[in-house]
Amino acid sequence: RYLDNGMHAKALENFQTAIQYYPTNQNLYYYVGVCAGYMAKSALDFEATGTSSKSSNYYQLAESAYVRAIELEPRYVRALYGLSVLYVFELDRPADAIPHLQLVAEIETRNTDVRFILARAMYMTGDIEGAVAAYDFILSISRDEKTKETARQNKAEVLQRGYGAD
Repeated sequence: RYLDNGMHAKALENFQTAIQYYPTNQNLYYYVGVCAGYMAKSALDFEATGTSSKSSNYYQLAESAYVRAIELEPRYVRALYGLSVLYVFELDRPADAIPHLQLVAEIETRNTDVRFILARAMYMTGDIEGAVAAYDFILSISRDEKTKETARQNKAEVLQRGYGAD
């Protein structure tokens, strides 16, 4: 209930307790990752120390929770996806995300959200051809015009920035 109501700190406390009772439940670790990610985003430096150690600690908790969930269930799509989002958008470690995103893309072959993040991670690591291929794949499988237009625009931007051409 706490998670459903956006009360991530209370939810995190409860998931911590639940893990004591069910230490091999990958879902609990996934939800710890989700809650810790939200807490990292909301961790402000109220003491004005000039550091973001609280935020960093929550990001480390999120990463370790997702990793543990994947250790328990190597093809756990939600944890693979959550860890990948964390790596690409929060920790600036896109290379670490790519193998997880590729596995999710293999499992969920029509998941365009995963392909968009995979394309971004590839672009961030300098793999222009990989990013373009991911956008081309989205264009080939999507039936949604808005999704296709976003893929076209992103592909054009990657080509422009990567090669200076359309």
